Amino acid sequence: MSPPKPIYVPDANFIIRSSDNVNFRVHKSVLAMASPFFDDLLTLPQPVDSEIVDELPVVQLSEGSELLNSLISVLYPVRTVIPNSYEKVLYLLAACQKYEMASVQSSIRAEVNRGASPVPKEAEAYSAYAIASAKDLIPEMENAARLTLDVPMTFETLGEGLRLFEGRALRDLVNFRKRCRDSFITCLDSFLKIQPPGPSSIWVGCPEVIVAGAAEEIDDQQNHVLPRWLNQLLSRNWTNLLLQKFTDPLDIHSRIRREYFTALQNHASCNFCSGVHMMNGSFCTVLENKLAHACSKVPLVGPSHE
Repeated sequence: MSPPKPIYVPDANFIIRSSDNVNFRVHKSVLAMASPFFDDLLTLPQPVDSEIVDELPVVQLSEGSELLNSLISVLYPVRTVIPNSYEKVLYLLAACQKYEMASVQSSIRAEVNRGASPVPKEAEAYSAYAIASAKDLIPEMENAARLTLDVPMTFETLGEGLRLFEGRALRDLVNFRKRCRDSFITCLDSFLKIQPPGPSSIWVGCPEVIVAGAAEEIDDQQNHVLPRWLNQLLSRNWTNLLLQKFTDPLDIHSRIRREYFTALQNHASCNFCSGVHMMNGSFCTVLENKLAHACSKVPLVGPSHE
């Protein structure tokens, strides 16, 4: 890519130069207000052999011109320039951290949350996690870790992104997946129980279960069970989670709605279950939300690692 055209800043009194030798003219006062790092730097006496361009002092930075252009766009009342990839956004946020630009970092995060940058997809989530971990970007690290749950955790998926992992980042991610799996299992446990006020108690009374129970001479107490279609749906996912490897996708929270409606449709001849669904249409949403919450409440790093 060609280096971006520097933002025009009238009456600039300082130049910051990118690693690819693009000069950005800025105001010392603006840099000092945004960054304690630059505030300290600019109060130090300048070496006698410091480079001067157009009578303006120059400081060389290690960041590229695309990144510095984005950084400066947040400092001035111009259109904020957010990088076109999430990986570049992470390096931009890391630069804010490096130069102690807390308010600038918050502004960039707000832009990203508004959709100004593409969300990492599939294997990209692993690379995003590794970069955020290496740069100590905690919110981005936790968000990327949750995005990896829908993707297999295999060498084939990680690919070259495996080289980005530092220290125990990969081990922490494996342990995180295991804790999320356990949390999903606990959540499904709560839906397999039919005692009020549990959310599944509304399904007790399916004629198919009652007739089968009477034929098998099961007493009334035992007849209070979930409809078979719902019990099979929940039990199957519970068993699959219990038996699956940590490398398998943990995507139950994103596919449970589809499985629920497929199972209910196959049981459409039952007026009781159709009526319960019509009167309590939010049950699937509650199930979906509870599973999502089961994942969101799991910390990235468990107590044993703190």
